[in-house]
Amino acid sequence: MSRNCEVASASQAGHFNLCGLLLRLRQLYKWEHGLPPWREPEPAGVLAWVEAKEGAWESLEGTALQDLSWNGARLDPFDAEGLNQSLIPRSYAYGAGYSRGLTPTCFLGELLEMRRDDELTILVLGPELARDLDATPALCQGTLIYARQQALAFYLWDRLSDPVQQNNPLLQLALEAFGLKLSDLFRDPEAHRSRFEALVDAELEACIRHEIGEAREHELREAFRTVVGLFPQTRLELWVRALKDALAELNEWGRVCYLIEVGGLASLALMLAWRPGLYSLLMPELEPAFWELARGGGWDRLEDTRHRALVRLRGVAEELRDVLAAAETASPQRTRREIEARFLAPLGL
Repeated sequence: MSRNCEVASASQAGHFNLCGLLLRLRQLYKWEHGLPPWREPEPAGVLAWVEAKEGAWESLEGTALQDLSWNGARLDPFDAEGLNQSLIPRSYAYGAGYSRGLTPTCFLGELLEMRRDDELTILVLGPELARDLDATPALCQGTLIYARQQALAFYLWDRLSDPVQQNNPLLQLALEAFGLKLSDLFRDPEAHRSRFEALVDAELEACIRHEIGEAREHELREAFRTVVGLFPQTRLELWVRALKDALAELNEWGRVCYLIEVGGLASLALMLAWRPGLYSLLMPELEPAFWELARGGGWDRLEDTRHRALVRLRGVAEELRDVLAAAETASPQRTRREIEARFLAPLGL
């Protein structure tokens, strides 16, 4: 299992920009050495560890994941369902699939909770026994959703400690709801541990709702697979992934709808504070509606904004399906130019 995580990390490393890679290396170091998110290691130790990792990953580049051995049987490393049949009764859960750039990812953690939501199974993981560089806090695979508490805690701490965020009014508003100030949290993290953990729990639920939205959003499914398959590691992949995520945020089962139902102003503020760059282009109406709500407006306005944005983006998904259907006999280069002209150029991409 640990070797497969190293193989996955070797595949993933080249798909992050330098800043993203350094953040994930920092998280991985803390996890391997049992450090809490706020404990900063000695630089010399980290540098030696990074050098060793890079050497190990270079030797594994291009290597496939190995079959897993369990109870005398050999299992495909992507057969999470088969392995979890034995692990879940023992309060563990295993996940494996493909991350950005179609690179493999895998992890094993303690199972804190298992939920059923109609056709969906939600596995909430706590401390992890094995993981790779990516460590996405939540992910959806068909009808199975993983929510990774420990990975989310590392992610949240890194976002909070980003100097660019220090004067972000959305972030300040969100932290106030948990009785937190960044200066107090950084000065004495242990004294504010319970409030930070409350923030992690709230965001974990919000992440779960995003994944539920993704699992039940069918408008883009086939078109998404086509675009990612034809144009991996391009701006087309980035755009179609952002479109998929935006639909999951906005649909009837997703994060924004859930936060409107529960009055989750703080989580909504965090979502906007840390939204990826393409979110602003795909959902420009969301932040103005949020600030109207924060100034004392009603949730009805935000619900109306959510619905209108969803209708518009589902229209984009439908148009993309039409473009791909019409381009079935065209070359990939021509299809790419058509998608870029139709959808990316109007966004200034």
